[in-house]
This record gives sequence, structure tokens and C-alpha cells, in this order.
Amino acid sequence: MAAASDRSRASVIIVNWRQPELTARAVESVLAQRTTFPVETVIVENEGTAESAEALRARFPEAVVVLNTANEGFAGGVTSGIAAASGEVLVLLNNDAVALPGFLEAGVTRLVDGPARVAAVAARVVLEGRFAPDPAGPLRGVDGARWAPADDGEELLNSTGVVLTRSGNCYDRDWLRPVAAAEPDAGAQPGTDARPHAGADTAASPFAFTGGAVFLRASAVAALGGFDTRYFMYYEDVDLSWRLRLAGHEIVYEPGASVRHRHAGSSDHDSPLIRSYSMRNRTLTMLKNAPLGAALAVVLRSAARAALDLGPRRGDPYLDRAGWRLYAGSLRRFGPAILRGRRATSARERRRVFGLYAEAG
Repeated sequence: MAAASDRSRASVIIVNWRQPELTARAVESVLAQRTTFPVETVIVENEGTAESAEALRARFPEAVVVLNTANEGFAGGVTSGIAAASGEVLVLLNNDAVALPGFLEAGVTRLVDGPARVAAVAARVVLEGRFAPDPAGPLRGVDGARWAPADDGEELLNSTGVVLTRSGNCYDRDWLRPVAAAEPDAGAQPGTDARPHAGADTAASPFAFTGGAVFLRASAVAALGGFDTRYFMYYEDVDLSWRLRLAGHEIVYEPGASVRHRHAGSSDHDSPLIRSYSMRNRTLTMLKNAPLGAALAVVLRSAARAALDLGPRRGDPYLDRAGWRLYAGSLRRFGPAILRGRRATSARERRRVFGLYAEAG
């Protein structure tokens, strides 16, 4: 890699939790990148041991290895990585993804050469493998269409950013959109911040980035206190994106920065535990950042769902009793502090951001 000024130095942060070979694949894809600026790689070993951390250092002597003896989740793991990183640009990459050629050069350049108000660049995430329409397929799109792995199928997008709905849900923009239908995809000009249109205009800026592949301006992240480690996993990226927007920053999309993602390669995306974290963190995010009426509506809908799940005729519950206990306990534990934190931004600004980006759904 050619030397350059520290202005464009980047730190790539990858969090590992009991997936050393998968993580090694991601690290190797980063080390293979060719850039015009220096790059450091930071590997966070979540719930590791001195031995497991040393094994990573021996395998990747050029990397900074951070050891967390407890499982700090994605939010805590990334926070540990940021603390050890020296780059002005923080690059987050999921351990079940690989960076495609040009990923770092395109994403870092877009951020560094853009206006200072651009604090995050969402990458283009493509699903690993090929897929064909199949009514019984395991992958389901926002439109209800299902897809199944097929050697002679087509490539599908995983994400070009994140969409926010008025009900507080978030989902990957362009999820399961055929790559061929999305190309050519020029991206927005630096600094533009048009309202997003999911699945229709990937050149527009998304509401949020996905933490699986993003370029962040370190100074902007630090000014807001970084990721909220109370989230553990899920919605921590949406929360930080929302806080960046409330602070006047912009988030753009760069199609030239591409990764290939093995869907659910490091977690079971539909397990009861994942559902529980997703539901509670969605509520916390709304309480933290949304207009009060929209936030309270999410709380009331969740209460109605809990009554249905825990009632005598609950059928197939979305969450079991343990999941709802986690949800209720989190609201009691974190809710008061989060509500007090709303004072940091004006109600007018919360309404403006929500009105501009929240879509029907």
C-alpha cells in the first residue's frame, strides 16, 4: 500500500465471536485491498481467551487484535475496536462478509473527499451465491417474493443502506433486488441528501447505514459518544445513523464500495433471542430519537403484541415469556435514561428528520 498523509488513514474493524475461519476470510479480503493510503486492520475477539487472541496475532501479525474476555455483542465489540483504532475513517466490516476489489479505495475516497457534513458512507452489500425465484425459498423479500439458492440463478443485493418506516421498523434497502436490475448505479453526488425511495432509486441517500459495511468519519462518531453499547446487537447502527442526522450530518451511498455477504453466516437471524433484541432495540431507538407520538405508538403496539403472545389463546407467539421479560426489563432499566437523553435534540428536529425519512409500512 502506498504511503499517504494521515488525513486519509483508515481503520477497518472486524468483530469475531467464535468464528475464526469466517473472520479470517474477511481479514484476508481486507489485506488484499490495494489503496493509495495506509490502512490498519483491527480484529476484536469477543469472549475470547489469551490463547485465541494470540492465535489471531500469529496468523495476522500486521493486525491490531483486541481481546474482550466477555461477549460484548456487536455494539460493544465495535466500540472496543474504535478505541484501539487510529484512523480518521472507521470502516466496519462484518466477519461474514468479504471486501471486493476497490472497496476501501471507493468508500474512503468518497468520505474524505466529500463535504465535512457527510459523516457516513453506506456500502453496497451483495448476497453470497446465486438465487432463483421459488415459492418455498428461505429468503423472503419485502414484496413477499421468495428466493432459493440456485447455481444458475442471479446475484441479489443484500443492502444499499437502511430504510425507516413510520412504525419504527427498519429493513435493508434493495433487499433481494437483482443486481442486474440495479445496474448501472452511479450513486449520489457527494453532499446530496435526497429523500430515499426503497427499491427504486439507489442513487438517493438512505436513511441509515448498516453496520455490516460502512465508512464512518471518526470525529463525528466521537462527538456523539459512539455506538450505544446497551443495544448489544441489532439497531445500534440505526440509532447512530439517526443521531448523526439529528446532529445535522448526512449519510450517502457509494456503489463502488462493494462487499459480498454470507447471509446469517454468523448468527441465526430468526431465533427467539434475535427477535427479542430486535424488538426491544427498535423500541429503545424510537424512544431515543423519534417524535414522542411515534415512539409511544410503538410501545403500545408492543404491549398489545405481548398481551396476545402471553394470553390463553396465544397460538404461535412472536416472543416467548423469556423474550418478553427481556423486553420489559430493558425498558425499565434503560427507558428513563433514554427519555432524559431526548433533551439533547429539539422536538422540531426530531419531527423534521422523521417526516423526511420515515416511509409507509
